[in-house]
Amino acid sequence: METGEYLCDLTKRIWQYYLLEPTKENFEELYKLCPENLVMIGTGKHEFFTDLAHAVRDLQKNQLEAASIRFEVLDEWYESLKVTDDVYIVYGGLWARQLPQKDTQVLVDMDTRFSAVFRRRGKIWMLVHLHHSVPNAEQSNGEFYPKTIAQQASEALALAKLFQRRSELDLMTGVYNHESFRNAVQQKLDENRGGILVLFDIDNFKQFNDKYGHLSGDSILKLFAKLLGHIFKGGCIGRVGGDEFAVFYPEATKQDTIEILLQTLRREFSGEAETLVENGSFGFSAGIAGVTADTPSFTEVFDRADKALYRVKNEGKDSYRFYV
Repeated sequence: METGEYLCDLTKRIWQYYLLEPTKENFEELYKLCPENLVMIGTGKHEFFTDLAHAVRDLQKNQLEAASIRFEVLDEWYESLKVTDDVYIVYGGLWARQLPQKDTQVLVDMDTRFSAVFRRRGKIWMLVHLHHSVPNAEQSNGEFYPKTIAQQASEALALAKLFQRRSELDLMTGVYNHESFRNAVQQKLDENRGGILVLFDIDNFKQFNDKYGHLSGDSILKLFAKLLGHIFKGGCIGRVGGDEFAVFYPEATKQDTIEILLQTLRREFSGEAETLVENGSFGFSAGIAGVTADTPSFTEVFDRADKALYRVKNEGKDSYRFYV
């Protein structure tokens, strides 16, 4: 028998002793094949040994555990490579599966690969190195590293963030929905940040919808939301009703500042809306409430702005009023 064929048979016997016939006597035979400076790397992260003594201690534990487990070999192959007259490498693949046992619901299935280095000492071939590994199933064919699973995880995380973000927004206008606006403003209030809450209502919007249709109405809502973001930069903006919007503006602590912003909004809204709907008439009403020491909650601030808006609408609309 040629040396390479002999060493392939020897490697096959090593796996047979380890997996199929893990008796104490067979393990003793395995130890006789190994020098003191054996290097052995197994499939477990902890299975990295650079001397026979440590490898034996681990193998003895495995032998005790293996006494209650039985495997069958589904497929195996072995090849040899001559390095020198006294050094050979045997490499191959081993597919083993745990045999069913009573009360065992999950069976171990190992499709592995290995390499073994043998060095001749006199007339005896010694196993000086054994490497047994499980291929990374997450690394796709042709990949240098398992980037596909990392990319998929990254995409899943981005998608989760996107879904979370979308759940916070009004899908038509892209601003906060009512609940998210409430939470965002309350967070700022909890940080003791002063500011002003402005509650807007587009005047006569229902009649506009009835006359021009909902598609035209949607374009007006989108325009109003866009202008709020452009004019109230740094503000927290939300759609809190069908034709109602709100802005929490932490910087506008003075009445004249907010009035300038409202005048700008009125001018730009009227001008740009007329380019979307011919012969349309556009305006809005607004109620304004400042954050004070006795209005620590969103509900209280919003209620005050709503009361101011209600007064504007009762007085003829197309204007604004501060809560007093």
